[in-house]
Order: sequence, then C-alpha cells, then structure tokens
Amino acid sequence: MSVQAEPDGAPLLTEEAPRRLVPGWGRMALGMLAGLAITVAVILIFNPNIEDDVEAASRATVQPLYLLGALACVAVYLAADAWSLVVLARACCQTPAKGVVKIALEAHFVGGASSFGGAEIPFQVFMLRRLGMSGSQATSAVVVKGLVHAALLATVALVSLLPWTDSPITSLQRWLLLAVTLILAGAWLAAWLWMRRPLGRSLLPARLRARADELVVAVRSFGGSRRVWVELVVLQLVYWVAMFGVLLFVLRALGWRGSVVPIITGQAVMQVLMPLSPLPGGAGVAEISYLALIGPSTPAAIRVSSLVLWRVATWLLPVALGAVMLGHRGVRRGR
Repeated sequence: MSVQAEPDGAPLLTEEAPRRLVPGWGRMALGMLAGLAITVAVILIFNPNIEDDVEAASRATVQPLYLLGALACVAVYLAADAWSLVVLARACCQTPAKGVVKIALEAHFVGGASSFGGAEIPFQVFMLRRLGMSGSQATSAVVVKGLVHAALLATVALVSLLPWTDSPITSLQRWLLLAVTLILAGAWLAAWLWMRRPLGRSLLPARLRARADELVVAVRSFGGSRRVWVELVVLQLVYWVAMFGVLLFVLRALGWRGSVVPIITGQAVMQVLMPLSPLPGGAGVAEISYLALIGPSTPAAIRVSSLVLWRVATWLLPVALGAVMLGHRGVRRGR
C-alpha cells in the first residue's frame, strides 16, 4: 500500500486503505448472518410459540400510522446523527455537507455489520480525510461526537437508578451501568485536563506529543465556539429522543398503552449494554436485554413481535441504507 503525506505531516492513505480499516463485504455478510442467527436463537429459546407472536405482529398493520411514526423516528435520528458530524466537520474546515452525510450513513453499515463494532470510527476518520480534513481534525470530530453521544445516553441511563422510575434492571446491570458511566466520566476528565494542562503531554515521547498537540489544536478549532457545542448537544438530544421514540411507536402500533418512563430508561440501559456483544448490532445481548428490561413493562403477547419490529427499525434499516450508500459509492468509482 502506498503512502503519501498530508499538509499536517500525517500519512495520507490511498484507495487501498478502507480494505485494511474495514472488513470486506464477505466478512460483514457472514457477521450479519451470525448476528441474525443468534437473534433468532434467542427468540426461539425464550419464546418458542413463535406463531402467536407472528399473529400479534399483524396487529401493527391495523394501526399503520404508528408504524409510519416509527419510520419517521428512524429518519430523524439518522439525520441528526449525520448532521452532528457535519457541524463538527464544518467547524474545522469548509467540508461539503453532502459528503459528510454520506460518510455518516455509510458508517451505520460498517459498524452494524462488523463484529465487535468500532470499525466505523477509523472508517469515518479515513473518509473525512479524503474530503480535505487533516488526520487530527477528522479524529477529533469523530471522537468528540462519540463522547457527547455516549455522555447523553449515560445520563438518561442513570435515571434508571432512581427508585421512583420503576426500572427492572438487575444488580449486575446496575454495576455495569455505573462502571460504564465512571469510565465515560474519567474519559471526559482526562480530555479536559489534557487540553488545559500541558503536563500530561510533556510525559509522552516527542513524536506522540506532536500528534497530541495536533489533536488539541483540532479540538480547540471548534471547541472554542459555544454555538458548535450547543448545536452538537441539541442534535444528539434529538437523536436519542427519536431513537427512543421508535420503540414507543412500535408498542403503540401493537396496542400497548403503558408508562413511558420504564420503556425509555430500559432502552438507555440496553444501549449501554449492547456494545458488550461481540456480534454485529449487539446481537444476543440486545435481545436478552430487551426481554429482561422492556419485557416486564409490556404484555407477554407482544414482547417478541415488538422486539422484532424494534430490531428491524434500529438495526437492519440503518445497515441496509448504509450498504446502499456504500455500494453506490463503489459503483460510481467503477465508472
């Protein structure tokens, strides 16, 4: 693989780089099949009377407006997530919004179809660099968006620890949630001290220190603008409201009329636990967590059908859209 140099001195990878940064189509297809197989296995183990659940799912067709509401929520959270990256990219340099939006959508496929997750991070960094951002600017934009994204989720998840929320989380899930929150808080504290105090950077080797200084400069390029932070937080709040709204609309379509609070806090805890799964889309952990956290708040007759519709909306649809966008990029490149 050939390597060139960027203006900031970082290596600029050529067209072969995505093959090393992101698993191939074949491996991701196998990963998706493995994830779907585990999903089906969990459903059959916990509820073997699948015929009753299929019949329950047909109720959603009686109230299609709620299903349309769920699809609208999917569109909103995908748009909010993509525009969050646009806001950060534009704060660094004049990056075309259309190109950044495509990268964000493609990242849903890369992250949702690859085992252990995380592949979407180097993918987005590489693709943003191709749009003209430096390595430090691209890395900072992706990491900062991820930190704000996770911080808001952890805040909502912590609400489940309050006694009046009627949250069904177990003792183990409670400790996992606290551990993730403490790790996230530590990451924020370390990042703040890193930016404000030069002592930590001075302990690094010269080459790494230069890289760290570049990241600090890149973060400050949009960190000094209060408007950028406000837009980012608002967009991520919209993301989570729409994400949690998907399941509420799905349950409404199936005839559920219950308390909203345990459904929201249960989803927040699920989102924290899902990255623990080594399979694409948090397969296995997502289904078990759903049945344990959301199941008790819903009628038994719609638990599996709502789970299936929720997974289609929040996993399969974004992955399919990202695959189409990435495939279209490959087709255009081949012309």
